[in-house]
Amino acid sequence: MKLQAIFSIMAVTLGLVACANADIVSPTQVLYTFDSGPAPASWTGVAWSSGPVGWAGGGALQATSTTSGWQNWNVTQNYAWQDNSQQTLQAMAVAGNARLSFDILVDGSSFTPGVSDWYNVSFAANSNAGGWTQFDNILGAGPWHDSADNSLYVTHIDMSFAQLGWTSTATWFQLNFAGNSGASPVDYYIDNLDAYVVPEPASLALAGLGVAGLLIFRRRS
Repeated sequence: MKLQAIFSIMAVTLGLVACANADIVSPTQVLYTFDSGPAPASWTGVAWSSGPVGWAGGGALQATSTTSGWQNWNVTQNYAWQDNSQQTLQAMAVAGNARLSFDILVDGSSFTPGVSDWYNVSFAANSNAGGWTQFDNILGAGPWHDSADNSLYVTHIDMSFAQLGWTSTATWFQLNFAGNSGASPVDYYIDNLDAYVVPEPASLALAGLGVAGLLIFRRRS
């Protein structure tokens, strides 16, 4: 009976993690879905929106590049001490196997009508231990907007803490985004900013054992 109870608790716990869809701060994840506004007070240079037309991911943070040349969105205070996200990221960096992912959306309908143009996004990660690590043109080599194309362009980025320079000795973490285009104003969006820990193989095996045990328990009951 004790073993069956343990299996049941493990399965319930896994279900809670899998079904959570709100902003989460847990020992192994800091997720900003931005599904509802306003934007967190620690974010600057962006505004919450309900998301661009054609995006099924809900709300997002919006920034507009209004002239040619790189424009910094000043998103440098996005993790806060008040909600324990800074402290959680520190623990994740120490534990290892942590990653950061996010979606960058570019609204093709926001370009000047009838104008073809290029566009791109750069971002940089910062910490007190690793300093700034910059990633230029993360949308690829010269993305091009055709004058007749009003599509929503979506790019998913996923990097390890090691790539970001977020080391185990860091005690605070920042991100900075910037957008650019040739001459046209462009609406950019950031969504689903997810810092998470990839489970070790042993942890995955244990979770699988728990699910298997629950299935056996159900068949016998």
